[in-house]
Amino acid sequence: MRKFLTIAAPLMLAIPAAHAQPPAHNGERMFAMMDANGDGKLDKDEIAKMMQMRAERMGEPSMATPERVDALMKRLDTNGDGFVDKAEMEAMRKARAAAPPPEAPADGADQSESN
Repeated sequence: MRKFLTIAAPLMLAIPAAHAQPPAHNGERMFAMMDANGDGKLDKDEIAKMMQMRAERMGEPSMATPERVDALMKRLDTNGDGFVDKAEMEAMRKARAAAPPPEAPADGADQSESN
């Protein structure tokens, strides 16, 4: 009986988890983490906090200057209401994903035409 319970108990716990909703899209999960007050939109302070965390993680404090926060806010807040909503964040994410690849170096470093 103990052996049965040892095997069955984890399976019984796993069944509800298997039927739970799939995890939110990565962008939605990130947005929810950034939305500290849970109002469904990001204000300038929430954007600044996100940029500060990213700057610390990358070891580049200049990434979170007030000027950069303002520039990002201006770029993301396409409707000019002072907030960034999920649709605006998704539009930015899609624009970044569709961006053309960077150009090849102009210094003649193309390796395909070597001797």
